[in-house]
Parts: sequence; C-alpha cells; structure tokens
Amino acid sequence: MKKLFLIVLSIFIFSCNDPVFYAISTEELPLKPRIAGPSSNFVELNKTMYVAAKRTLFAYKNDNDPETDNWVKKTTVGRITHLAATTNKLYALTEKENGKEKPIILYSNDIEEEAHILIPDNDIISIYASGDILFIGTLYSYKDEDNNKIEANGVWYLHEDDDSKTPIKTTVTGGVFSMLCGVAGDNENYYLCNKDDNGIFKISKDAPYTADAPWNAGFLTNSEDKEFTNIINLNTNSIAAMSRGGILFSVTPNGVEELVKFSDNRRATSALCVFSDGTLADGVWTKGENRLLLVGRQDLTNSTTTGYTHGYVEIEFNAETGVFGESFNEPGKTAFSSISENTNEHYASSIGKRGINYFYQAPDGTLFASLNHGVWSYRKRIEGKFSWNAEE
Repeated sequence: MKKLFLIVLSIFIFSCNDPVFYAISTEELPLKPRIAGPSSNFVELNKTMYVAAKRTLFAYKNDNDPETDNWVKKTTVGRITHLAATTNKLYALTEKENGKEKPIILYSNDIEEEAHILIPDNDIISIYASGDILFIGTLYSYKDEDNNKIEANGVWYLHEDDDSKTPIKTTVTGGVFSMLCGVAGDNENYYLCNKDDNGIFKISKDAPYTADAPWNAGFLTNSEDKEFTNIINLNTNSIAAMSRGGILFSVTPNGVEELVKFSDNRRATSALCVFSDGTLADGVWTKGENRLLLVGRQDLTNSTTTGYTHGYVEIEFNAETGVFGESFNEPGKTAFSSISENTNEHYASSIGKRGINYFYQAPDGTLFASLNHGVWSYRKRIEGKFSWNAEE
C-alpha cells in the first residue's frame, strides 16, 4: 500500500511539471457574465462605453462610487448586431426580422430611440463611424442585360447633423466594394476597409457634403492574398490595417506598407484595440508615448505547450511616431503588457482559450473583450489580483 502511495505521489509531482497540467492548475473558474450571449463591438461616446447583446444595449461609466452600478441597460426593438459612434451620436444596427428591413437606430443622449434609418432596396450589413460621419455597408441586387440577378455591395454615408437622416451613396473608382469591415480617418482622407480581395478605398475630406455631388471612393490597394479584417486609428493621423494572415500594415494616402507579421501558424481575427495607460496590479502603466496594439488571434495548429488556439497577441508602438516594435508578444511575457507581468499562464488558461471578437479599453482604463458567450473584463478579483474573467 505504501509503495502504491509513493507511485501515485511520484506521478502527481512529475505531472505538475507538465506544461498542459500546469496550465489546467492555474485555471480560474469562469464567472457568470452580466452580459451573456454573443455580444457586439464596443464604442465610446461622452466618456461612456457601449456594448450590446441580443435585444439589450448596455452603457458603462465608472464614477468611482461603490454604491452606484457602473452599468445601465436598455431594451431595444430588435437584436443589435453592431454599434457605431460619431462625435456626438450613437447608432445601433439591428437584425432583420420577419422579412422586414433592419433599421439603424439613432439614440439620443439618454439612450432613448430618436430615429430609425433605412436605405430602400438595400440590406444594411455593417456600420462604422469616423469623426462626424457614419458609414454604412450594404448589399443590394439588380438585373443585368440578360435579366440575371446580380448582387453587389455599396457604401453610404451620413453626417451626424444631417436632419434629413437620409444616407448618401458613394461612387467608386478603380474597383468594386465588398463587405465594409472597418473605417478610419487621418487629416486628409477617410479609409474604407473591405473584406475578401477588394482592399482599401479612400475618400477625400475636402469633398463637400451634398447629395447633389456624392463622395467618390478611390481605390487605394487591393487585398490580393492579404484579406484585410479591420482598420484602426493609432492616433489622429496614423492608421494601421490587419490582414487575416496576421500581417500588420501601415495605411497612408499613397498605399499600404507591411510592418510586422505574427508567425506562419497564426491568423488574425477582426479584434483590434489600442491599449494605453491601463491600470494594473502594481499601478498605472506610464511609458512615455508608448502604447500597445492588441490583435485577436486564431492559431492554425494547436499549441502543445499551452493548449490554446485563440486569445490575442500584442505589439508595442510609439503613439507619436507610429513606429512599431519588432514582434508580437503573448500577454504577460514582457514588462509592458496589457496584463500583469509573469501571468501568462493564467491568461493561457482563461481568455487565451477563447475566441475574441472585439476589444475595448474603457475610459476608466478597464480592458473589455467581446466573446461569443458574453463580455469579459480584466480587473481585480480573487485575493485582489487582476485576472481575465466574465464581467459580472
């Protein structure tokens, strides 16, 4: 019996040195999410962060009052699939139901429904905002010369102060639109990111806003084998785009330039987020003008050491110059990270195993992630330590 006990004890001790066993041992039980089910992207308006799930719109604002709930929720007329925020307006795209066209809901400052926006004969599939402009991606059909039905994508735009609430359709030169998957803007142009092989288009900000002279989207670059997933403003005049193959590109009026690549066995998702001055266990990160770009990941092969195939990676860049570091890193493996240093094992056993659709760093510094089964956050939990888990 004693011999059997020693054998079992030896197996246990040696198992603890196994990377997969250790990852399991560091796993924290998932909490029940306050915002459950597939959740939308995040947007910010007037120092308040918004996210949606199913038929509910949630607003998050931390007033540092322990007696006050930081979350406010509002039931909507339809299931919300995407949010967008211009300088002063909040918009929500709802899902088509019972054969009816899905409207974009414009909300007032107290998140009451102010208006519904529709585009006749078009199925609205995505919405994005840059500055004062809401951009709308659509799918429509028409008949060709032989009476065959052809489906095509379009892009419309609407200024937040346009009282008509009537979007204007852009014209396009040098290419055709596919599904609109992101919008960014610098001092000169708006940049429209398209999925598949249709690439990125640019629209000059000097063009007047009038229905009589629609804006023209000029072809900037095609995707070819890039397959862009998203585009993001690193600062007011520096823009980056991410490809499905895990390649980061800078975007300028003259085209795109490859900067850094993940690795050969990783793919990027549409989740992009600029992280700065995040409140961590040992205080607030302040590293001059340096920031982190967080990118959702999906490995092509399973890892034999950590067991995760999702999660995210991060890369440091200078917000003033736009210069990036040499490589992407896993969270917690470097001194400047979105999580506490030397906590990569906990990351790998929690959000590292889950697919991330969207990121956002709220005005109070809290980092949030939108997953297929709810919203997670990185904040203090067990024994006052920071960890990734469902937002309660």
